Amino acid sequence: MESPDVIKRQVIEALSHPEAEEGLYLDNLHHLHEEDERTRVQGNELQILDVIKELIDEGKVRADESGESVIFFIVK
Repeated sequence: MESPDVIKRQVIEALSHPEAEEGLYLDNLHHLHEEDERTRVQGNELQILDVIKELIDEGKVRADESGESVIFFIVK
């Protein structure tokens, strides 16, 4: 089981990746497709969501809830 700090670093790296320019769904953070070049975020959905909530509180990540599913973006 990865520590929250490791998961946090991995989420920031994933959302900073050029492939994430238009944001990523939660599933895209830990379920990668063959063509994805970014690194998979370790941890289960609950751990990743907890870290994302922290990053949102810290102002490093924002969430777009206007669509069918929430999309996460790095704050630049």
